[in-house]
Amino acid sequence: MFKNTIWDFDGTLCDTYPSIVRSMKEALEGFGYEVAEEEILWNVKKTLGYALEYYAEKFGLGEALEKKFVELSKKASPTERPLYDYTKEICELIIDRGGMNFIVTHRDLESTLKVTDYYGITELFTEIVTRDHGFARKPDPEAFNYIVEKYNLRKEETLAIGDRALDIIAAKKCGVKTCYFNEFGVSIDIVPDIEITSFKELYELIKNEGKGK
Repeated sequence: MFKNTIWDFDGTLCDTYPSIVRSMKEALEGFGYEVAEEEILWNVKKTLGYALEYYAEKFGLGEALEKKFVELSKKASPTERPLYDYTKEICELIIDRGGMNFIVTHRDLESTLKVTDYYGITELFTEIVTRDHGFARKPDPEAFNYIVEKYNLRKEETLAIGDRALDIIAAKKCGVKTCYFNEFGVSIDIVPDIEITSFKELYELIKNEGKGK
């Protein structure tokens, strides 16, 4: 039975990809370059850092692209970064069971809290681990190890949820269970413990655990 969850933020807890893609597209257009949203999404899904580096190198923009992207991203409203359906309900279910929820994200704390506070979910998380902590980036498991050790979590009862291979790799290196949110039908080279296309599936799975035993 899952008692604890460790969430990725962008593209997992919150549907931030449309906002990220728009900001990247606008940033590139500001330098005179037109790139299809589908292509930007494909690169952002690898990691945002990869996408910024790829386009900066491709168009010879250096650090100017990231600066412009950050400027545009900060203007985005939390309403452009909605929670996925059933994510809040999953977190509430975990708490009702006496468990804990966490976030591990490459975002900074300020931008993360801007969204979680807006949707009234900050208090559902025991700790939010951001890049401000200084841990190595995923797929390194350092942030996951920190959470498991600090809160003495049982790995077999802890589920890490993410939408990219690097989320699953980091969690597996830590030894916790894994859930791959495959919204876009993208295959990954590593096999998760659970694969879902909607969070209703995960909600029902967790809700019904142990029934009939």
